[in-house]
Amino acid sequence: MEKIKIKIGILALCAVALSYMAMTPVLASIGAEFSGVSETLVQMIITLPSLLFIVGSPLSGIAMSSVNKKKIAMFALTCYLVGGLFPFFFNSNIWQLLAGSAIIGVGTGFLMPLINGFIVQYFDKENQAGMMGLNATFTALGAMAFIFAAGQLAKFGWRTSYIVFAFVLVIIIVAFICLPAGEPVQAKEFANTNQKSTSKFEMNPYIMGLFIIGFIYYVMQNAFNTNSSAYVSEVLGAGAAVASIVTMANTIGGIIGGATFKGVSMKFKNQVETITLVIVAVGFLVAFLIQTLPTIIIGSLLVGYGFALFNAGGTFLLAQNTRPETNAFTVSVYLALINIGAAISPVIVNTCGGLIGNGTGPKYLLAAIIIAAVTIYSFILNRAKK
Repeated sequence: MEKIKIKIGILALCAVALSYMAMTPVLASIGAEFSGVSETLVQMIITLPSLLFIVGSPLSGIAMSSVNKKKIAMFALTCYLVGGLFPFFFNSNIWQLLAGSAIIGVGTGFLMPLINGFIVQYFDKENQAGMMGLNATFTALGAMAFIFAAGQLAKFGWRTSYIVFAFVLVIIIVAFICLPAGEPVQAKEFANTNQKSTSKFEMNPYIMGLFIIGFIYYVMQNAFNTNSSAYVSEVLGAGAAVASIVTMANTIGGIIGGATFKGVSMKFKNQVETITLVIVAVGFLVAFLIQTLPTIIIGSLLVGYGFALFNAGGTFLLAQNTRPETNAFTVSVYLALINIGAAISPVIVNTCGGLIGNGTGPKYLLAAIIIAAVTIYSFILNRAKK
């Protein structure tokens, strides 16, 4: 019964992790109202949390070595609540909206490594795969729920959409009731001995390989997120309605990926990332080679499916190959690194894709080629790992 309670608390955290995506449907409305503001600045309402994640994630790893995880969870959720509701009350200029996104970003940076920390601490290695799969599923489901609710509230104006963050209050209550204290693992492991950890961070050639794979993958896979709308317009001549279908397929793929991760990880074991990379490369290639709506949807589904598997797979492999006292900080650095990859993705993909050809299509081809190459590296890296 206690395990079920802990699981509910962890999944509640997962559900709110990507809630900042809720404002996606109203970005155009915000841009229309603040017509003198650049499009990039408006888009930062969504991207700013990812940028601040880079700073918050390592801090979360450090905090987990000395502060109870439940306290960190309450702090992170409070950031989501305050940052989310701030623009509902203060919204006369774009900087107030960005201030709210920045506060959410701090919460995101602390929350995501924390979720992995709870899983590693309270579930043994045999059950971690299942929990990490549920993590991916509930993260996607939570994002969908927040986006849908915000879209419905937008009928009363884009400012009203921010009310959706009031739901974080429910998450705070559930987390407060269900989450255990989550005392620092290092303190628990070494309290009664003279042994001391020399470092909170663990690195070896295998872990370095996982870092490299994660970084390159995030640079390439984000090409889908940033170009899907333009690709649909370019090859199909369709607008936002069709692009939203492609985006929805990507999200549905993520939900399926999270739900099936345990089975996939049990079958492929340490090659779970390798098979994931194959699926994503095929998704990009299908969408590039056969330019029809059904095949682009299939490609989107495969990329989304692989994205969820990869997210769960990276932290799963790190959990299996790091010591308990070093896992939290090592994973937080890993998450910060891959978010750097996602942040710089447009610059790298646009530059390199332009060398292949004009338009959006070459970017999909580039992603397929690079991810296929990384697949080979992943296979070699994990083949040597027992």
